[in-house]
Amino acid sequence: SSGINAEYGVINTVGSRPNCAMFALTTWAMACSMVGSLCAYMVQFTGFVPTGPITCLSDNCTFLQSQDLLNVTTICDEGLVYGVDYTWNISRTTLAVEWDLICHQSKITFLNSVYFIGALISLIIGSYLYDAIGRRQTCIIAGTVCLVGNFLGVVCHSYYYMIAIRLSLGFGNFLAYSGCYIWVLEFMPGKFRNYYNSYSMLIWAIGYIILVGISYFIHNWNFIHLGCGIVFLICFLPFTFYPDSPRYLLSVGKEEEAKKVLERYGRLTNTPVSLKDVKLIGSENTKQDSRISFRSKMREYGNHPGMLVELGIQCYLWFVCCLLFYGLNYGWSSFAATPYESYLFAGVSEVIAYILLFIFIKFFGRKKTLYSSLFASTVCFLLANISWTWTDTWNLERLMSLVVTIWISLAFALLFLYVGELAPTYLRGFTLSICSFIARIAAFCGPYLAGTSGTVKLTGAAAMAALGGALVFLLPETRCMPIPAEAADVSERRQQQSLRISRARYANEKDHTGEL
Repeated sequence: SSGINAEYGVINTVGSRPNCAMFALTTWAMACSMVGSLCAYMVQFTGFVPTGPITCLSDNCTFLQSQDLLNVTTICDEGLVYGVDYTWNISRTTLAVEWDLICHQSKITFLNSVYFIGALISLIIGSYLYDAIGRRQTCIIAGTVCLVGNFLGVVCHSYYYMIAIRLSLGFGNFLAYSGCYIWVLEFMPGKFRNYYNSYSMLIWAIGYIILVGISYFIHNWNFIHLGCGIVFLICFLPFTFYPDSPRYLLSVGKEEEAKKVLERYGRLTNTPVSLKDVKLIGSENTKQDSRISFRSKMREYGNHPGMLVELGIQCYLWFVCCLLFYGLNYGWSSFAATPYESYLFAGVSEVIAYILLFIFIKFFGRKKTLYSSLFASTVCFLLANISWTWTDTWNLERLMSLVVTIWISLAFALLFLYVGELAPTYLRGFTLSICSFIARIAAFCGPYLAGTSGTVKLTGAAAMAALGGALVFLLPETRCMPIPAEAADVSERRQQQSLRISRARYANEKDHTGEL
């Protein structure tokens, strides 16, 4: 053969053994995704408000207790002071008690939200780093920051110190997770990408269960950070030897390095191959400047209207799905007596969603699955407005909230796969960073949304989901299609699927690409 396509490389040259090797490496590398759920929801366990019995230390507290009026609300209304008027009879430590935040719930909520400010900063920087220094180097830097943040939590005894730690965790974790997702996706042949996406999301859901286990057996909130840090250290190891993607290396003109990576996989699978005299397909027509400026990248979108429309739709979908996803997940504490039960339940719900995701995208593709899940979410939100209660605990709103969690989780998980398949190689990191930037703004609002209720919230959520489902019809189907290398490939795909913006715009696009 005169060339080897870098999308498949050595992976498809022999039987099943290379696929097994890829599966093993992918599993280990994507294990960092479960650290995302560990860090995101950690404050739910380190900063929980106790519900155990209270011992009164003052007459005022004793009087309220005798009248059966002593609870968190009356403690705050009466201005009772922990350690002076009362104490909690609990075996676990919590920063809510240690820093006297029982009556300042907004400060605990901010610790949840500030994590996503760090994520936002990481994605601003990541939009440059992913394409400038590569996926691998970026993930190593991000993983180091996340490790340091976790271990600093062991010795944290200040609220403002914890804010800085949460910022570093959000920065490091999301930079590593997003970079690793792109990194591994570019190794994947098209026929394996749906398996990979569903599998990585399942690993995220497992993080809920691991967090519950760590928090249940470790009673000191500082050492919960140590437990999570050890988990991340194990997940971080593949970053040190997992090679950069051949597709990325070719996109920046590093053909010889791409060959070395493919030869390494050949040796890994006991099928040595020499690419010394082989020309890799795409080494010329995908070469781009790795340090292309932000303005130049935006100009690329301006020169290709179809690609710009896809970016705008993706940004909206990421905002809506992320807002609803975190708005629902930070409200899990109201579903059970303890956060351990609540987040076990959340983990099970997301596992169901990601199993359904695998089935749906296999048989129906990305596009149909995405708009169907958003329309199903719309129906659930509208039904939740109906006032119907059948027990003291259960009503239709609560039931629909549980069901819609599955559909929103499914849609949000699918967006990670979709954005990787819609964007051309040299703009993939940039595109994911923009979408994630928008999503992290929504994620910051998620914990605050979780504390609200009412018809306006449910109807608004239904409207946003319905509009998102309608916009998906303007996106192409990417199942079993090659990942685009250049903007011209995106334009050609839209033309093949009759997703034209207008004749005039496509004429303009043809002038810029010369490919249509």
